[in-house]
Amino acid sequence: MKTPQLGILILFALVLATRARASEARDCVIFSINVQDFAHPEESVTTLRRIAAIHARYQVPVDFYLTTTMADVLEAQAPDLISLLRTSDIVSGSYHVRPPSPYYTKFDWLGLRQMTAAQQHETIWSYETHGLDLATGKTTDRPGGYEKLRELLGYAPVAVSAQSDAELGSTANAVFKELGARMFAVHGRPPNFGDRRDGVPLRPELVDLKLFQYPGEDVGKLIDDALAEAHRVPGARAPYFIGVKMHDNDFIAERSAWLHAFMDRNRRPPWDLSPAAGLKSEADRAAQWRLYESAVAYVAAQRARLTALNAPKVLAMLDSVGTRNVGEKAPAPTASPKPPPPSLLYISGTMHIESKRLSWPQPDALLKFFGRATAAGRAPGSTNGMRWSVGADLGWLEGEPRAAEIIRATEKLGVQWDVHAHQMADRATCADLIRKFGGHPTAVASGLIVHELDAMRSAVVGREGARWQAEIIWGLVKFGRHGPDSDDFAIGVWRPTSSAEFATHDPAGDLIAVGGTRLGLVEVERLAVQVVANRSGPPLWQATVMLLPATLKIHGSEDGIEAIEAWAARLAALPSVRWATIEETAHAWVEAGGVASRMKVPSDGISAIKRAPVLDEKRP
Repeated sequence: MKTPQLGILILFALVLATRARASEARDCVIFSINVQDFAHPEESVTTLRRIAAIHARYQVPVDFYLTTTMADVLEAQAPDLISLLRTSDIVSGSYHVRPPSPYYTKFDWLGLRQMTAAQQHETIWSYETHGLDLATGKTTDRPGGYEKLRELLGYAPVAVSAQSDAELGSTANAVFKELGARMFAVHGRPPNFGDRRDGVPLRPELVDLKLFQYPGEDVGKLIDDALAEAHRVPGARAPYFIGVKMHDNDFIAERSAWLHAFMDRNRRPPWDLSPAAGLKSEADRAAQWRLYESAVAYVAAQRARLTALNAPKVLAMLDSVGTRNVGEKAPAPTASPKPPPPSLLYISGTMHIESKRLSWPQPDALLKFFGRATAAGRAPGSTNGMRWSVGADLGWLEGEPRAAEIIRATEKLGVQWDVHAHQMADRATCADLIRKFGGHPTAVASGLIVHELDAMRSAVVGREGARWQAEIIWGLVKFGRHGPDSDDFAIGVWRPTSSAEFATHDPAGDLIAVGGTRLGLVEVERLAVQVVANRSGPPLWQATVMLLPATLKIHGSEDGIEAIEAWAARLAALPSVRWATIEETAHAWVEAGGVASRMKVPSDGISAIKRAPVLDEKRP
């Protein structure tokens, strides 16, 4: 019979062994989404937003592989996703080649294999720096390809998946390497971590788990079986990687658009793009979503033994182990203890254009202002400076003759259009008008009386059945007016519990509140200096400056564009400051873990902010 002391020793040894195994996590998972369904672009965009939200919720990295055509779609229809790919640590942007590009495998309709190496290089370079006509397969005079996606994201898309015939592979790889690619995805062979081709690391993937093939099955078993298979691959070395692959069309369509339009028919131009593959039934869609979210949740729950990575994190892991010869055993990814990172301060600029004509901005002056304001605070190597949004009431949208022109021109500068109105139904009508003018209304209800909060959890219906659903709120007031007794003087981000308990954070809430206190430039700068170095507080703080439309000056001051530019240049030099719109701030907060950072602003501004308490959370 075992003594109690022996039992304790055995238990202690088991705990140590378990911890040792957990600290040597040698199994890695990469989630990849191939984005390619040009036949159903709106459905694809909706799908990507939902996938991004799932990964943010579980804090599991993912790579979106965009074709040049889908990069065009996101630029035109989903600037929020471009912004997310530009700034997110969870969702990364990569690139892949699909027909009608003539260097896709078994698709050389242009005769590239009969060209000299120099001609091949010139042709592929032209395709990867110009737009692509899907019907003719030829390049256009518009920007496109890998180069355009690099400009949109502000960084070179890390990984490239370009399946090419053997005679073209090295030339294509050389072009992508010259354009900035730092990793290649290959098919038909299982690359180990650290393997290279043409001097560039290969995306490690010993087993390709095509998750879309298994709706209704046990995802935990699928993933564990794939990992067990990875360990058995001849020549496999630790760390052992599996890829979990989905396509946007897996969630929505019966067949991929590029398969339906190109691979199923002729492989020479011209191509007829009109007959699109049918959409899946609601039941089939729901099954794919259950499968996918279950897979992400499973990997998140297994962090003690699984390491989830995307392409940038694989590169960082490669950099950490240094250069090594192929075949040399790679060390396992381990979590070294680090001090918590400093908090980040997300700063947004906004404006409300009310229905009263006397408060309207002069159109040319407004466009000129945003031409400078969106570049203010642009740090070296960054593609954007300050981020701004505008909330326009119904009167301006219907009464300003140049409203459509202003919306389209400012969106090209990166300005977002939030939904601002003083009547519930008008919010849906405003969003509908912005869409009709060629804009893309956000999910931000900008300006809200607290008693409206509960109603905003459902879709709002406006004229002619127009519908709009808020996901984020900014600018809470207690009564239908502004003033010291009405405004909710708070900064930060939280999920309000209800209209009655709007200041209490509910982690399970379905609306995100972004603090709407209008701070001056001096106060925000003070906040940046005093708070962001704090390593014990919430990971993300927030502040907004508000512009008066008639004067184009910061609310409550004489600070115009010159003062804004000088101020933004100083703040851009602070490593913990981030420029983001109200919507982007909410998305970043979710990615950072959704830790409530609501804080009431003291009556004397920011002077007491370090000791001001964060309000209580409502426990689920």
